[in-house]
Amino acid sequence: MRLSLSSKSILLAGVFALSSCATTKYSDDVNQNNFSNLRAGKPYSFKLKNSTETKKMLFSNLTADSIIGYSTKKDSTRISLAKKNVRESKDLRNAKIQTAAYVIGAVGVAAIVISSSKATSNE
Repeated sequence: MRLSLSSKSILLAGVFALSSCATTKYSDDVNQNNFSNLRAGKPYSFKLKNSTETKKMLFSNLTADSIIGYSTKKDSTRISLAKKNVRESKDLRNAKIQTAAYVIGAVGVAAIVISSSKATSNE
């Protein structure tokens, strides 16, 4: 079975879009949650349980029951979140890189599809 170039491009774009994720989800049992993937100095977004609120912070350190960080590099307002209230965390730096990669990939796929459709119409 041979796939056309546009089908291959769409398949490749789908695989690329689903290949990585920058979000880490946590369970209700705080003892099972591993917050060791958080790196000091990186920006994170935390979704809280029982709330639609998202807290963004520059992660600093962990204590026994809290996640501590600052609002931004320029603003040194200290933020402390209880570990038991965190539902998921997202590395914002990886999210920006991932978004840029999606845009570049989409433009590349569109260029391949357009060029293949012009090539087949000229034959």
